[in-house]
Amino acid sequence: MGTRISYISMDRALERPHILMIARLIRSKPSVPHDIIRAELAAPPMLVEALFQTVCLLHRLRNMDTERIAYRAFEASRDMALAGDTSSWYAQTLDWLAHHGFDIDRLPPLQYDSHAPTYSLSHQERNRIIRQEIWHTYIQRTWVSPRGTLPPKMLYYREHFLHISGTGFIEIPRYMQTYLPHHLRVFIGQLRVSSHQLEIERGGSRGVPREERWCPVCQTELESEKHFVIRCPAYIDLRAQFQIEESFQLCMTMGDQRRLGRFLTAAYERREQSLQPIHQTRVSTQQTITQFFQRVELHQRGPSIGLTLHQTAAQRARRRPRMGGYRRPRLYQEDISRIRIAYDHMMEHRRTTTPSVVFLQEALRPPPMYHILHPPPPITSS
Repeated sequence: MGTRISYISMDRALERPHILMIARLIRSKPSVPHDIIRAELAAPPMLVEALFQTVCLLHRLRNMDTERIAYRAFEASRDMALAGDTSSWYAQTLDWLAHHGFDIDRLPPLQYDSHAPTYSLSHQERNRIIRQEIWHTYIQRTWVSPRGTLPPKMLYYREHFLHISGTGFIEIPRYMQTYLPHHLRVFIGQLRVSSHQLEIERGGSRGVPREERWCPVCQTELESEKHFVIRCPAYIDLRAQFQIEESFQLCMTMGDQRRLGRFLTAAYERREQSLQPIHQTRVSTQQTITQFFQRVELHQRGPSIGLTLHQTAAQRARRRPRMGGYRRPRLYQEDISRIRIAYDHMMEHRRTTTPSVVFLQEALRPPPMYHILHPPPPITSS
């Protein structure tokens, strides 16, 4: 008898393909927390499924016939845990459930009493309610009232992008609910999960303090996602063109997500153009009388990437010499001409007085080395 209580060591490996599948939709970096990636699709983690299987197993064991071996093993493990044995299955399951906010003596569904006469939930309804309660508890302990301090990315995501409904469940963002071109979805998703190239994100990899990550375009304040979308003065005309809302939350949840993606695309392009180094044109002055008729080019054309005849000959000379007895493979045209010549030779032999035995031996001569494995049958004249 066992259950999935070693979640960290077992289910993390199973959950990685799921995380990678969601991350590839928006091309997020590996440094993005997995809780943020799952929240973009409101997908529960594997931990919820592990807790669900454990709770269902405990319900089945408690409702089992007392004469069955599984029930007796469950009671024996429970007695060992009550006696102080921490290595028993019941004790490990008790600690694991308590770590995730559940009491082994009061398991979901909590709003239904299994001993009440009005308890008439079907098996499917009970499983659905159990999974919902576990998912709701996980959301509360992860986002709403966490046990510790959230990391900066998760804290910023909760304040600006995470939307929890009145029933306590995460809602899928609008850009994931509508059809968008892939590049627009990538721009919106990367901005939401902090997987972009803004200074607030790039400065951390270079060791720049957070209070010194100024916007390289306007140099007025920190270049955060909110500054880039609604505050930076370099994109005022783009905001007017795409009718961007003044509130950051209203902007990210606007009905036309395609318009938001087009604005982000244009803003990123302008940002890259403004950060490119400016090449000043050099003004050439006439120094001699003959220089007046010379054409001065600012950028000289580099050498061609092709090979000259001398370079080709030098490469051919450096090649490894061919082995003795090497024969060049025949071309297709040579094979056709060889077949035609053999056919004409055979037709001419028919008009001669060559004995039939000699003619058949010449016509049916096997290819080289064939006679070693397949000796020809003896040919007799009739």
